[in-house]
Amino acid sequence: MKTDDLIETLAADLPAARPRQVERRLLLALCAGGLLVLLGVGLWLGFREDLGAAMMGPTFWIKAAYTGALGLVGFWLLDRLGRPGSAIRAPLTALAIVMTAATGFAAWEVVSMPEAERMPAVMGESARVCAPLILILSLIAAPFVFGAAQGFAPMRPGAAGAAAGLLTAALATTLYGLHCPEHTASFVMVWYSLGIALAVAGGAAVGRVLFRW
Repeated sequence: MKTDDLIETLAADLPAARPRQVERRLLLALCAGGLLVLLGVGLWLGFREDLGAAMMGPTFWIKAAYTGALGLVGFWLLDRLGRPGSAIRAPLTALAIVMTAATGFAAWEVVSMPEAERMPAVMGESARVCAPLILILSLIAAPFVFGAAQGFAPMRPGAAGAAAGLLTAALATTLYGLHCPEHTASFVMVWYSLGIALAVAGGAAVGRVLFRW
């Protein structure tokens, strides 16, 4: 039996889903997971002391724009991977654009600095703990996102898990920015991205088990 015929046979007796039902459930999961991550940041790590002043400047929002863009791409990619036969070229292209733009901006920042300032800009004051903290915060939200994504029907479980990991990590990293005072693009590109990459790799491993048919 061909794959398309198998899918049609399996879906023949299923009730029709309401439009955007799965997306709504995923958004509700993101709200619940995000609330817990926010509580974790506030009660465990603590909000940065200059948060009010930081939110008045561009750096805070540039960091949030980067992680938020990754979250939007993760949502888009997970939605496509959860629908058998849907193309994923567009979200992958968007992901490549976001990463290329962020990398280019970080590289320009480093090159334009005096040589003595480059390594401190990359390492900041929290390089050792940044990626692990992002991974831990991602784990707080992960059960909500992966639970909601079980309503999808991915034919590539590992890729779907990676997309769910990207979405979860982007959410956690955006809220982590309420605690983290690091402000250089090079730090964000290296250490924020590393934490997100760890969550993506973990998500791929979980997805291979959780999303198997």
